[in-house]
Amino acid sequence: MNRVVTKRSVVFLCGYEIAPPDVHHRRFGRELPVFEKTWNVKSEQSPCALDPERHIGLWRLDTRGPNWRVETEYRVLWWGDIITPDFEMPNWRRLVLGFAAFFDFLFSGILFAYFRTNWRYALFFLYPYVFLILVAVGNFYLASYLIGQRLPWPQLWAALFGIGCVFALLALPARPLYLGYLLGDWSFARDLVRHRRPALDERLDRFARELMDHVRETAADEVVLVGHSLGAVQVVDVVARAKRLDPEFAKRGTPVSILTIGSSLLKIGLHPAAAGLRAAVREVANDPDVFWIEYQALIDIINFYKSNPVTDLGLPPTGKPVVQIARIRHMLSEETYEAIRRDFFRVHRQFVMANETRYFYDYYMICCGPVPLALRVADPNASVAAFAPDGAFDPGMVAKQPADRADHAAAGKKGGER
Repeated sequence: MNRVVTKRSVVFLCGYEIAPPDVHHRRFGRELPVFEKTWNVKSEQSPCALDPERHIGLWRLDTRGPNWRVETEYRVLWWGDIITPDFEMPNWRRLVLGFAAFFDFLFSGILFAYFRTNWRYALFFLYPYVFLILVAVGNFYLASYLIGQRLPWPQLWAALFGIGCVFALLALPARPLYLGYLLGDWSFARDLVRHRRPALDERLDRFARELMDHVRETAADEVVLVGHSLGAVQVVDVVARAKRLDPEFAKRGTPVSILTIGSSLLKIGLHPAAAGLRAAVREVANDPDVFWIEYQALIDIINFYKSNPVTDLGLPPTGKPVVQIARIRHMLSEETYEAIRRDFFRVHRQFVMANETRYFYDYYMICCGPVPLALRVADPNASVAAFAPDGAFDPGMVAKQPADRADHAAAGKKGGER
């Protein structure tokens, strides 16, 4: 492992959204001024180069401090076209498939597994279903009271009114309730668990080959594979598929690190039918050449706070991933935090946005800064203290950590759980 990164490759897989790579490019660029101000650095972003046949978007970043410079190649592996039909389906179908997923996850016992692992996530799972049922039932009784005996078949009219209110809610913009989105999300989760998306399997196989070739050929000092939200499932799956093509692919080229944030691994992996994902997690967790860090946050109800994605799946402990707890409040100004804290998807997205204050978890510093990810994890405080107010970097503050990829695991253990 190099002590200081001068070239980095970031490979990003997003969660359940259809935004194409150029949208991710604009989002990244929109946050760059915040990053520059927080760390007193300058960063230039190239245009996004799209490869529609390979479903990849790529741009470059040139980030500089007074005495350091990092060139970053940022790749988005896009699978949003596969789920575009989910976002275009009529609301009646979204409702039917969403509740089919609910009963699948309920009768499979996964709801109880959610409560056992993280009760907040269990409530997040229940939220859209309980909310819609309460709307339907509440408006049914309200209509029954208002109609009384003024119309024939009052119960029928009341039932139609209750159902109509549900569809009216689903027709509203996604924010702030996200009801229609969540029904589609859980319907997709059911398909993912039961391997009902063959096009996605084909795409992930292609990504695995791309990754294997990229790790061998890149001149970067490290390759950081980022999985945000449901993308955490895909990034672990892609690495496992690459390992099946070449069990030592991570040893043959540039050091490979996995970063899972706002992870939905347990959302899928706890389902009894998700044996394939559990096997992928086992393969990745047992590879000594792959470093894996997962950041979790209490306020992000879409991740499994204080969980272990390996042992909570019933797999033997391997020391991976390293789990560190980040406080989103500490990433932002108090004003910004108070403005977003009740929007659970905006909070969830903070994991891939720029910080307004210097903090050990900073996505843009992970992507664009000179500290290798494993060393950042091994000593989080040093990764902040190493930067002076003017943005100058003191590599000596983080250079006391393990020096090669064989010590990835040791670096992870030193990082511990925070």
